[in-house]
Amino acid sequence: MIAQSVVEVLALDVDGVLTDGRVALGPSGEETKGIAFRDLDALTSARRAGLRIALVTGEVGPLVDVIARRTGAEHVIRGAKDKAAALRELALEMHADLARMCFVGDADRDALAFDSVGLALAPADASPHAREHAHRVLTRPGGSGAVAEAVEIVLRTTGNEAARLARERGLAAALAESVEAHQRLAGEGTAALAEIARVLAAAIGMGKKALFCGNGGSAADSQHVAAELVGRFARERDPWPALALTTDTSILTAVGNDWSFEEVFARQVRGLARPGDVVAGISTSGNSPNVVRALQAARERGATAVAFTGARGGPVAEAADLQFRAPSSSTPRIQELHILAWHAICEVVEAELTRRPEA
Repeated sequence: MIAQSVVEVLALDVDGVLTDGRVALGPSGEETKGIAFRDLDALTSARRAGLRIALVTGEVGPLVDVIARRTGAEHVIRGAKDKAAALRELALEMHADLARMCFVGDADRDALAFDSVGLALAPADASPHAREHAHRVLTRPGGSGAVAEAVEIVLRTTGNEAARLARERGLAAALAESVEAHQRLAGEGTAALAEIARVLAAAIGMGKKALFCGNGGSAADSQHVAAELVGRFARERDPWPALALTTDTSILTAVGNDWSFEEVFARQVRGLARPGDVVAGISTSGNSPNVVRALQAARERGATAVAFTGARGGPVAEAADLQFRAPSSSTPRIQELHILAWHAICEVVEAELTRRPEA
């Protein structure tokens, strides 16, 4: 199974991984081993990407040093017959975590170390035991592209993991910011919400209606809250008169086309609102002209104008009789606090209006 940690160290066996395991003899009897150019190029790319390269080999002698220099290996463990112990030694020397290490080996003794690292790979021509215990078997044989394939897998896995970690950090930051905003709301008290709940409950109790308006996400909130009142929030009860002014496309397009978009809610308020009704305008920015006009029209008709805005308030808050300013300047956080506040209001209003009389 491929490790879930970002790989920081690529540890390679030499014979059967970097080379094909064969030895050539020079004119003076010296040994030489071939390394594929694609593997050398891949190791260069790996180092540029920040991956640290190490060799863990059972071989000793000057040829190991030549290979280390040619591959850019940062550390070398020579004469390693016990690969698991050698990898532990390597981790100490490099101040690395074994869970963040990839080891590529081809022999049975390499397989004994596979469980000690985060990612273990075996070339296509590795021993059966090594292939069986590797986290993944490569499609290329040792000395002929296996290292290049291993580098590709490590960089892809590391990139995917780094992206996952970045996503998790972003999500954690958003959640922490939201929790902080909710705590500010709880700490600042609920007096404004309690007064809005009182006015809404009184209006519904007298057979009056509630009208809601807003743009974008606030339009969705308008529909959401109206549905809670017409349907139910948490208790079985009769429906209450509530309407979102955001849903009739014929009205919205006709008014927007024949007059202006600033009038799409106000004209509906002038046609529908009566004294004692409640008109709620929702605006995260507090600057929406069509919401301002709607609240002004509500007051002209004798309805109570309620504003839901962010911390700045703005013209929308100034146009209202009652206002709730969510304690945040971030649009997402304001929207989250708005729906929380509306849910709390619906819960309180529903409990108040459906309370059974004392026996």
